[in-house]
This record gives sequence, structure tokens and C-alpha cells, in this order.
Amino acid sequence: MNQETKRKALLLEKDPAVLEKIQRMLKDRSYEPISFSDKKEALAALKGTFFPLAVTGLTENDDDPMEVMKTMVMTSPMTSVIMVTDLSESEVEEKAEGYGILGNVGREVPAEDLMSLLDAYEKIQGSFAQG
Repeated sequence: MNQETKRKALLLEKDPAVLEKIQRMLKDRSYEPISFSDKKEALAALKGTFFPLAVTGLTENDDDPMEVMKTMVMTSPMTSVIMVTDLSESEVEEKAEGYGILGNVGREVPAEDLMSLLDAYEKIQGSFAQG
């Protein structure tokens, strides 16, 4: 897949080990991950460029992950968001209700969990492309 056909993905994560794991999985799926550790920088990038996918985790300033997610959704409503958090799935669903995020994965980023969310995302994108 050449550079022009890669799908951009914004990554917001301060932990290098978590970031590297997510980057590797996204690259394996032909995404072009563009990484940030600072919320302000990530939001500025999101305002200037459309990212179809964003993966949000911990930030340099330890911003509340839920507030970061909400700000991202309000900044770019067409961006699909995956959260990296140790909150339970039910806690995330309750707190993120109405924001339409794809879902969440734990901080250890189990490959099967992230791949499952990417599969769902790609199915949704595929149905838009055909529709």
C-alpha cells in the first residue's frame, strides 16, 4: 500500500511502551499513525487535518481521559475514537454515552481487543464507501 492510500490515525499517548505497541499494530493494518503526547498539540492537529481515527490515552499533563475524548469528539465529530484506559467497559460506556466512540482497550493494549475495534471501524468505513 503506498503512502497516499494509507489511512491517517492520530495517537495521543505519553507512555512510550503503550504508544509503540499501538503504532506497530496500526502500521500492520496500513495506517499512518501520527503521535502526540500533549493534548493541545493533538487538538491543534485535529483542527487542521482530518483524521478518520484517533486513539487516545494518557497525556503529558495527565488530563482527564474522558475530557480529552469529549473534546476530541466535539473538535472533530467525524473522527472515530478508541480510548486506551483501565476503566471498565461499563464505566466507559456510561461516561462516554452520547459521544459515539468506537470503544476502549486496556492500558496493556491486548492485540485482540484493538484488532476487534479496528475490524469494526473498517466495516463501518467500508459500508460508507459503498453507500
